[in-house]
Amino acid sequence: MKIKRYRKIVRWAEYLILSLVLLVSATTLAVNNTGKILVGFIENHAVPYVLKTDDVAMGCMMAEALTLLIPSLTLINASPYKLAIIFDFLSGSCAEFKAKEEELRYMRATHIKNVTEAQDARILQKRFLNLAARRQLKGYLSLELAFTAEPGHTCPDFTGWNDEFYWLVGLMDGLQAVLNDLASEGGANVPLDISLKVGRGASCLDNKRWWGLPNAIQAAIWISFPAHRPDGTAPLQTLEQSMNTGLQQGMRIAQVIAAKIYTGLGHSNRVKQIIRNNVESRTSIAANPNFLFLNQVASMQLQAISDCMWTEATGRRTPIGGLGTFWDDADNTEVAIDISNIL
Repeated sequence: MKIKRYRKIVRWAEYLILSLVLLVSATTLAVNNTGKILVGFIENHAVPYVLKTDDVAMGCMMAEALTLLIPSLTLINASPYKLAIIFDFLSGSCAEFKAKEEELRYMRATHIKNVTEAQDARILQKRFLNLAARRQLKGYLSLELAFTAEPGHTCPDFTGWNDEFYWLVGLMDGLQAVLNDLASEGGANVPLDISLKVGRGASCLDNKRWWGLPNAIQAAIWISFPAHRPDGTAPLQTLEQSMNTGLQQGMRIAQVIAAKIYTGLGHSNRVKQIIRNNVESRTSIAANPNFLFLNQVASMQLQAISDCMWTEATGRRTPIGGLGTFWDDADNTEVAIDISNIL
């Protein structure tokens, strides 16, 4: 009798252990699949949806709120590195916008000869540039983890447009990380050789398919680091061609790269013309509806460049509705500030 009871207890224990093993296996399988399904949904549906919107401020809040959570998806057997590329790019751009605001404050303080305010603004500007560089460096490092091919050495086997898109954004992360780190006096410790890898990595993409950006990136690197410019290249001419290539497709990001390069070279008249062309083309060439967000980011960056030019010359930003016009235009009739515009 005792033996039968013992056997029954053993049998029930075996059933219990087997059930627990099956439950754990099913749970592990569900968790693993959940991570992959979640990442796949965001990559294939959520990101394309966001790119079709034009609320950059909302995109900034989303990116800054979620960027820290993206790497945690590795804990459920998912590969979130492609998502990290674009989220770090967006959060880095948000830090750049804040740095630009501090640059404007610095210019206003300089205009009225307020030394203390100018010094404080410059300090904050460099802090935000440092933050942008650190975020963009993380985005570039995620690029190296997301693809088996190392940027600057070999080209990956792209499986679709989204792979090419993430590769392109990752290269822009690397370029901006280097430039912003230099502007912030090197606090983010971004390796300078990233710029060379980015330049070579850009050649993996079709220039026309991607709005002239691959060639624009290469031209920007050749101008910023002239020692690495190949013989026989004309980077400024390449920039001009890249802007035209992008504009024909309703994409204006290459205009931003060109405007920043010409600003660094001191070619203010060419910068003004780029901004004018951007404004004038909006009525004749519609923005690509699949990438409204990127076009809006480009518009805001050109607005920021215009604001800097206006503030340096007049002490205030571009007037409302005045993007594409400048204080020294021959037909500029603005002679005084209407107090009703302030109230």
